[in-house]
Amino acid sequence: MNRRLTDHQIRTTCHDLLAQHGPAITGRYLRRTLRQRYGAVGKTERVFGIWRELAQRLPRTSSGLATNTAGLHARLTAAETAAAEATARAELSALREQAHQDKWAAQIDQLRQQLAAQPGTFAQIHTLQDQVQRLSMELMSARAMLARYEEANELLKP
Repeated sequence: MNRRLTDHQIRTTCHDLLAQHGPAITGRYLRRTLRQRYGAVGKTERVFGIWRELAQRLPRTSSGLATNTAGLHARLTAAETAAAEATARAELSALREQAHQDKWAAQIDQLRQQLAAQPGTFAQIHTLQDQVQRLSMELMSARAMLARYEEANELLKP
């Protein structure tokens, strides 16, 4: 059934929406509200024409703008405060990290100096490394000889 909306129905709905939400609602929302209330959405051109007419008649008060500006200013101040606090935390964190790095660098340097102050340590380490390398070579040689011996035994078996 084709239902025709009256201008009064459209105007009433538009007035209600303007009072609740102001002129910032979408056309889809307006048409959805008309469908919910009256079961029809009306012709797009006619509905939007009435909407534009009523939205243009809204009083433009400077007090509403001042309130909005004050709210925006408060939000800006809060954002600037939060940004300053975040910057301060980041700087403190960077200082702590630098102190941590300096502490460990100093400790490593101190240990290196202690090691260098012990003259026999480097020579002893070098001697032990040479001994490990020599013993590794001897082990490889012994394993090779054992492998050859086992091969010879396998060949001699009847």
